[in-house]
Amino acid sequence: MHLIHSTSGDVPGDVPVEVAYDLSDRPRPADRPWIVMSMISTADGAVSLEGNSALLGGPTDREIFLHLHRSGDSVLVGAETVRQDGYNPLPSHQVLVVVSESGDLGRNSAALTATGNTRVVSGDVREIVRDLPGRVCVLEGGPNLNAQMLAADLVDEICLTIAPRFVSGTSQRIATGALALREPWRLAHIGTDDGFVFLRYLRTSSGD
Repeated sequence: MHLIHSTSGDVPGDVPVEVAYDLSDRPRPADRPWIVMSMISTADGAVSLEGNSALLGGPTDREIFLHLHRSGDSVLVGAETVRQDGYNPLPSHQVLVVVSESGDLGRNSAALTATGNTRVVSGDVREIVRDLPGRVCVLEGGPNLNAQMLAADLVDEICLTIAPRFVSGTSQRIATGALALREPWRLAHIGTDDGFVFLRYLRTSSGD
């Protein structure tokens, strides 16, 4: 990834993904983990193509997603995203937390629930995040869960890939909810590779 702007001390130029997206120094807030949203969208705001977000990405975006996915002590995700993307069980040192009213996790449901580190939860997101283990949680959508988390002021950092596509259609945005949000965010870095733009934002009250 070619870094062209950073506020965290990284020198612009070619930077390894694991350096640009190193989460090891993130502070844990008092009553919950540091929460990092990891998402991709097209240049016109769509979060999926034919219902699949993976169709939007490229090699560097995939590398970023996997690095973040593996960096969290927990991964928080909505059941619809789990069903669409076919999530697999996480390693034993991580916890997968799926927000679902029905408990339906799709084709991999049996494998996911057979492990001791998958939790299926429902209810208010404030209560859910208070029970998340560890120091860092990676939030992987979907748009409805993202909107709930943003509205509750529970997201500290957003890692967003902009794919060089314009797809039109009716796809959702990265956050879709009834409440309009007005809180400004601070741009922490801009990276590029093969037409993709990689943005990292911090909440204005969060540190680097």
